[in-house]
Amino acid sequence: MKFAISFERIYPHPIGKVWRSLTERGALGEWLMTTDFVPEEGQSFRMWCERDDGKTDVYLCKVLALEPPHRMVWSWVLEGREKDGGTRVEFRLTEVDAGTVLVIEQSGDRDPETIERFKGGWPVKLEQLAMALGSVAAE
Repeated sequence: MKFAISFERIYPHPIGKVWRSLTERGALGEWLMTTDFVPEEGQSFRMWCERDDGKTDVYLCKVLALEPPHRMVWSWVLEGREKDGGTRVEFRLTEVDAGTVLVIEQSGDRDPETIERFKGGWPVKLEQLAMALGSVAAE
């Protein structure tokens, strides 16, 4: 099933600080997942997280576009599920008077259960980003 979901938050921080939270390996690991991310276009990387059942999910990703400090695009697929197809995640940042607007869009072709997990997961991750930045995210 084809899908496209989008989330937008305003963080009361300069665009450079928000960008670093998206592109520095340690900072990214604080709010999204542990990763071996390198911010270079064409670079493959992995992200991983512990599940409630004690197993580890590993995501295989690739930087498709990198336009500091405004835009980054990744491919994203769960290891072992490559045949199901991956998704595309785009991060867009815009400076505004109140700080920085972050828009995250994820799209692809996945089953309804996975789409629902994405819909529920990103708001949690955006709140974790707010905490990592030392702020409260605003709608």
